[in-house]
Amino acid sequence: MITPKCALCDKDITEENDTKEHLIPNAIGGRRKVKGFICESCNNTSGDVWESALAKQLNPLSLFFGISRERGEAPSQLFETTGGDKLKLNLHGSMDIEKPLYSEAPLESGAGVQIQIKARSMPEAKRMLQGVKRKYPQVDLNELLNNAKSESSYCSDMLKFNLSFGGHEAGRSIVKSALALAVSSGIPAEVCVEAKNYLKNEEGEACFGYFYDSDLVKNRPEGTPFHCVSIKGCNETKQVIGYVEYFGVQRVVLCLSDSYEGEDISSTYSINPITGEELSLAVELNLSNEEIREAYDYKKIPDGSVEDAFDKVIPAGMKASFEKEKDRVLSEAVKHVFENCGAKEGEMLMPEHINKLTGIVMEKLEPFILHQFSQSRKRK
Repeated sequence: MITPKCALCDKDITEENDTKEHLIPNAIGGRRKVKGFICESCNNTSGDVWESALAKQLNPLSLFFGISRERGEAPSQLFETTGGDKLKLNLHGSMDIEKPLYSEAPLESGAGVQIQIKARSMPEAKRMLQGVKRKYPQVDLNELLNNAKSESSYCSDMLKFNLSFGGHEAGRSIVKSALALAVSSGIPAEVCVEAKNYLKNEEGEACFGYFYDSDLVKNRPEGTPFHCVSIKGCNETKQVIGYVEYFGVQRVVLCLSDSYEGEDISSTYSINPITGEELSLAVELNLSNEEIREAYDYKKIPDGSVEDAFDKVIPAGMKASFEKEKDRVLSEAVKHVFENCGAKEGEMLMPEHINKLTGIVMEKLEPFILHQFSQSRKRK
């Protein structure tokens, strides 16, 4: 039995140091894992550096599409709006102000001050009010707490997304994913000379480039921002080439080897990161070394092709965001109704309770309905 070696450091992989490597990083919604590819130490190091760089680049898209991760959630991120405000976008579409706001202004009568606070949560508001109490002991804290209200509002401006792809750290994560699929499909890591040289050497030549010249995914699901990694080993062309696509917009071709002499092998793994559903895609990897080299030199990105890729998947993110917000609002509205209609838990709703329902439920639904109406008018 041949002992597998780590694809990055060449140490023997044993039961003690073997690790489960995500073919597509968990940070952006990958699920499937392979063993016998890299050791635990290299997995940890590459994850902390390469995967982190890739996840940071793609985090705005992870938040926009509301991806589902096997472990943890995509971290909230601060964005500037077209109106100049700064808001923190959370995974499920909600937004928070950058930091709590506190202001004091003297009353016109001169007999006191008017204090305004804006907090991101009720516990944070309570802590701020306690600070007010320490500064102004005469303040009735209980009255302030009783009068504090939680309100929902929607940002009327657009968020500015500044996306950039590339860099060697994120690039090495992409190459590692293609190499992991190749190795798990039966192509030895030592055969993939170009990939190993790039991954192991800081000065190694990058073996990937962006490709939008044609659609290599022949059964592309319409409007689905999928992740995909695909490889093909061909004895006739001596190539092991790969293709990696994230969110339907970052499209990369790779040459892992141009001296392959093994049997013909092809394999593809794809997933919808919003639902976690694995997809069955047909990727056609019939690229010449010259075409791949042109991709390395940024010559396979026709004008408007990246924008076109975004246009095909943005509606899916908008729909997912709408559905999540609708579910959140309805859930809060139902909870709010039963807390405020006067009926106790387990009691039958009486006419006097039912008469209150419409007004109470609209307290929660009205901001959402007005926001959707406003957005619809803007789109028209």
